[in-house]
Amino acid sequence: MLIRWLHRLSTGGRRFAASIRRRFTPAGGFVLVGLALTVSSADPEQTVGIQVFLVLLAFFALALLSAPFFRGNFALERQAPRFVTAGDPFTVRVQIRNLSARTETGLEYLEDLQDPPVTVAEFAARLRPGRENRSFRLGGPLPPIRRARTRPAPVPPLPARGQVEIETAVVAYRRGPLVLAGGWVARPDPFGLFRAFRRVPSPHTVLVLPRRYLLPPLALPGSAQYQRGGVALAAGVGESEEFVALREYRRGDSLRRVHWRSSARLGQPIVKEYQDEYFTRHALVLDTHCEAARDAVFEEAVAVAASFACTVPDQESLLDLLFVGPQTVCVTSGRGVGHTQQMLEVLAAVKPCREPRLSELEALVWQHRGSLSGCLLVLMDWDEPRRALVRRLKTLRLPTLAMVLVPHGQAGHFEPGPPADQPDRLLVLEAGRVGQDLQRLEGRP
Repeated sequence: MLIRWLHRLSTGGRRFAASIRRRFTPAGGFVLVGLALTVSSADPEQTVGIQVFLVLLAFFALALLSAPFFRGNFALERQAPRFVTAGDPFTVRVQIRNLSARTETGLEYLEDLQDPPVTVAEFAARLRPGRENRSFRLGGPLPPIRRARTRPAPVPPLPARGQVEIETAVVAYRRGPLVLAGGWVARPDPFGLFRAFRRVPSPHTVLVLPRRYLLPPLALPGSAQYQRGGVALAAGVGESEEFVALREYRRGDSLRRVHWRSSARLGQPIVKEYQDEYFTRHALVLDTHCEAARDAVFEEAVAVAASFACTVPDQESLLDLLFVGPQTVCVTSGRGVGHTQQMLEVLAAVKPCREPRLSELEALVWQHRGSLSGCLLVLMDWDEPRRALVRRLKTLRLPTLAMVLVPHGQAGHFEPGPPADQPDRLLVLEAGRVGQDLQRLEGRP
């Protein structure tokens, strides 16, 4: 009950702070700070301090009194991209239509942004982050959640019953669905301190994909493996072979393979020749188990997985994304089977798992062992359960590249353990410099 109450208080506080930032211009913020300073430091016997306070208060009161006189009526249409990348600014084109019979000037436009909400479970996990944050640390053990940002965009004079088109820039920092709930059409007061608003509802959802890192040229481990049914098996249910060419009929050939159109044209039986296909297929295994103290590191792990998801399918091989959340997930892309965009959409929604489910992840990898050429592991720790997973992959003689994410400043304290527990290539990625650490992958892992 206490955690739920604190969650509501925190959510309400963030909404109130966002409302204050929308209402006051930068100049208005300076006036508020000036009022606070003059009230706290003014001496009744010093008339200069009182005069400054009264002047600022008069400006502030006039700015507030002008707000009720803004009675505009507007409608808007928005053109926004369907997918964006976390941390990258994107542009939204907005058409604002004036529904009133008078010309409106001096307007500004702000997007009403609604980030993916912080659930009660996530909030509780941040209050009880686990063993790594029992010691007191100034400033809090967890980094603050960065919310999507936008800036007021000036609106040209809007004629009566007319419309204008503007562009506004938005930056989303959290992956997942970003809801553009509507727009705020604002008009600053004559002093430029306070904004009066008219909110225009117009819901629109943009999916924020994980950010990606640029990977160096690399040759993935493993050789081509026999895929029963070829690409058709990866694309759906059923068995089939890959068509190669037409040839003359040989004794024992199945009549189901006769190509009747060619046979009629040539006057002799012609059959279709098939062969089983061998190609490379890699597993990209994402470890989702982490404590709340490592949520920022988990976001880096998702970014690493997204980077490989965008790069590996370009190498004419299949890639299976495997991870365990509320349920086991396997998504395949490459060689015309599925699309990288689909894999990124799945990664945009993945959540950290607070309970250890590494045994289920190991069973999922073991299920696909027969068709894999190599395995790429993105791990959140290097403890005994994860080492056991690597040892089991080594018994299969499956080439493995393991990437272990560690918090910032802890790469120097990483202990790889005995050689028997190490994969073919072990790479430590430190939060805050993941992009530089990934450059060490250049060449064959």
